[in-house]
Amino acid sequence: MTAPLPPDMTDADRYCLDLLDHDGLMTPVLRAQFGRLSVVQVVAERSADLFLRESSIYQVATGAKILDAVLRISLPALPSGFLERLLAEDVLFGQLLIEFRIGVRITGRSCYLSQTTPDQARRWGRRLIMYRLDSGALLCGVDELLANGADLLALLAQTTPSP
Repeated sequence: MTAPLPPDMTDADRYCLDLLDHDGLMTPVLRAQFGRLSVVQVVAERSADLFLRESSIYQVATGAKILDAVLRISLPALPSGFLERLLAEDVLFGQLLIEFRIGVRITGRSCYLSQTTPDQARRWGRRLIMYRLDSGALLCGVDELLANGADLLALLAQTTPSP
């Protein structure tokens, strides 16, 4: 945890930090909390060796936004078929890593608070870098920003998670 904690830390802040403060994939964490998830890809840009994906993850049961993500994915680190699936389906990046059995090592993780004015809702995020466990190759840079913690707690209260 690298972000300074706000002096008026709330239960919603603690909940968000608990969701973010780990060196694992977010997909299993979010599924355990909110059940089935869907993703809407907002930006998909490809260059020679890089794929930029900006997307938002939603809870299927309610349609509520859970998280915004920006991924800078190293194309040489992806196996055949991975990018095609990522582009063609409503599938989370973390889910594809699991399906393709790609183990990751996470480094440089830092949590941050995104609130530019006092009247804005607090949103907690994390940044990290993923490397493939098998080859050590750079896989991607990740910036994940949760929805407002109070909204997430309200969703949690009405959610029965599914595997």
